Amino acid sequence: MNTQNPAFRGAVDLSALANKVVQEKLEQSGVKVENTNSLRVPAFSVEAEEGVIRQIIELSSAVPVVVCFYSPADESSVSLAEKLDRLVLAAEGHWFLAKVNVVSQLKLAEAFGVLEPATVAMILAGEPKPLFQGDQDEADLAVFMDKLVEIARSQGINGQLTIGDAVPQEPKLSAVEQAALDAMDTGDFSAAVKIYEAELQANPGNEQLSERLAQVRLVERTYQGDVEAELGIEPKDHLSAIRKADFFLAIGDANSAFNLLLDWFDKSNAEERATISKHLLELFVVVGKNDQSVISARKLLAVKMF
Repeated sequence: MNTQNPAFRGAVDLSALANKVVQEKLEQSGVKVENTNSLRVPAFSVEAEEGVIRQIIELSSAVPVVVCFYSPADESSVSLAEKLDRLVLAAEGHWFLAKVNVVSQLKLAEAFGVLEPATVAMILAGEPKPLFQGDQDEADLAVFMDKLVEIARSQGINGQLTIGDAVPQEPKLSAVEQAALDAMDTGDFSAAVKIYEAELQANPGNEQLSERLAQVRLVERTYQGDVEAELGIEPKDHLSAIRKADFFLAIGDANSAFNLLLDWFDKSNAEERATISKHLLELFVVVGKNDQSVISARKLLAVKMF
């Protein structure tokens, strides 16, 4: 297995987050702790979000935490995530899987320094380590994960997770979110877009709905494309530049997406500039208004417009 990982740009220092007592932190998050080597969790894998990453990191003091970065628009990364899902179930609690959608959780991907989907990292005792990039044969993955567990045990990380009914379950999704998720699970992103559009029309100004809608629209535009091929195309007009920017963002590279469109803004006519600026504003919503890449790009766009 090739463990070279050019997509892992470098890792943020997460070790400080694991310095507090594991038992106390996990119990506060709703995970029942029998002892530091036997943890009860709702499941052996989770869709990681910013709000739960601290708790996931705490688990790495008991078992290796494998982090798989994927994009719904990238088939190889989806395939990799599915294989890891099967393997973590077979491992019976000897490691934990956190899946990160680089589109909807762009900030989290950036915190790990990940530039591309189908990237896998590990957190051990609070410290992130790059593993490999790209889809792998499932049999090879199984051997690789077994070796990870052995390495962790040699470093004193030898716990085991168990699933128990007493563990509080995650809050239920709203009816709108569940309906949109069901549509996306069947590949009907158009239906998911319509669901969020209708809800946003009924609740104008709802930032969370606006963000979800922008994210689903991005996935709808990119999920059937060949990411590598799309990123290899040199844009010939503002529309092809917009399409390429979408694929940059689909793999979590916000800066490249924004810079490409800002460059095309300079060489476009008034009508084309209006289209570019409108699209940029939607991509800003996908990433989040407080992200530094958005703040910088928004300032540049304002200067160019006025």
